[in-house]
Amino acid sequence: MERPGEEIRRRRIRRAEKQKEVIVCRPRPILPPPFREVNLAAIAIDLNIRLRSADMPAVMQDRAFRCTRALLDSNSDQKKPSPTHLAMALKKEFDSRYGPAWHCIVGKSFGSFVTHSSGGFVYYSVEKLSFLLFKTQVRPIKNR
Repeated sequence: MERPGEEIRRRRIRRAEKQKEVIVCRPRPILPPPFREVNLAAIAIDLNIRLRSADMPAVMQDRAFRCTRALLDSNSDQKKPSPTHLAMALKKEFDSRYGPAWHCIVGKSFGSFVTHSSGGFVYYSVEKLSFLLFKTQVRPIKNR
């Protein structure tokens, strides 16, 4: 004599076996990268910029690259551009366009360890200069 739940268990096993036969695992096709990423890579190559690391939307990266190239080209009459001037100009551009609390570090050699807001970090180099641009979160001061 069968136990009370035995028939139910057998039906479940048969159903699971049928479902396994239906499921076919196919490899996912390799898709090309999204258009914006390809476009951003082409822009970086065209502007002679080497992207090191980024957590930033492509539109903002494009703005940083183009602004940097414009600043470097405007200082072409000088032998070497001032890193302080470049950092200040990039910071002001991003503060005015994307809100406050942007920070910019420019130089030939520097170390850093920063905490940034999500979607607000890019590190790249142009010629011998490296650029670190990041955003931090701003909290209003509460009066007690």
